[in-house]
Amino acid sequence: MKKDSKLVRFIEELTANSWPSHVQQTLGEWRLRANLNVSKRSNSVYTCGAFPEYEGWMEVVEDFYRRRSLLPCYYVCEASPAELDGLLESRGYRKIFECYTMVASCAEVLARPAEPGRFSPEFAEEANSEWIHDFIRLEEYSPDRYEGYVNIFSAIGPRKSFVSLRDQEKLIALGTAVVERGWAGLSNIVVDPEHRGKGAATFLLDALVRWSMCSGAEQIYLQVVKDNLPALSLYRKHGFIPLLEHHFRLADR
Repeated sequence: MKKDSKLVRFIEELTANSWPSHVQQTLGEWRLRANLNVSKRSNSVYTCGAFPEYEGWMEVVEDFYRRRSLLPCYYVCEASPAELDGLLESRGYRKIFECYTMVASCAEVLARPAEPGRFSPEFAEEANSEWIHDFIRLEEYSPDRYEGYVNIFSAIGPRKSFVSLRDQEKLIALGTAVVERGWAGLSNIVVDPEHRGKGAATFLLDALVRWSMCSGAEQIYLQVVKDNLPALSLYRKHGFIPLLEHHFRLADR
């Protein structure tokens, strides 16, 4: 079934706004993005729209990333030119991180309520240093990613909330919601390994969606890697369905 191209472009625009890069450079309808090599989304070419008119666009892309000691990388989605993926493959760019963008209505997600009163959510308009350090710790990332996340979280333009979930004062989970034009994007959902399978993820999802509804959202979207089967199972259970697909193409050197 053919998808609504306007909806595809709209959702891709929202996802880009919810995860901004520290450095951006336009190339026609595309955006070159760099952010201290923290996250592929913020260190890749946003290719929604027609090919750049400039014939040497690939050299422009490669120069942009090489000057920042980064491997050139492209975000390839259903709003990208149809020929782009094959072109990059022929140039030796390998496919990585195949993902879904999943969507649901807020009402449908909340129709499957979490167990009440078990955990305590806290909401903040900005991610302070403690929140970012906790996020890096729970994700088991390297501490040197801190500045990259500071750049991303502080640059988000639409209304946002950074949620912390506690169980008797102990931090057990984190998540982020960004609301824009009736939609909320959820990201950074991570649960302490010791509390997985105990209802924390469901409670966190419920808290994020309730905040989003109070902030004007009616629909929810999120992005998830296709091989993250536990996350896919959780989201499907709460009414999310895959709407779009994307992946990245990364130069080997």
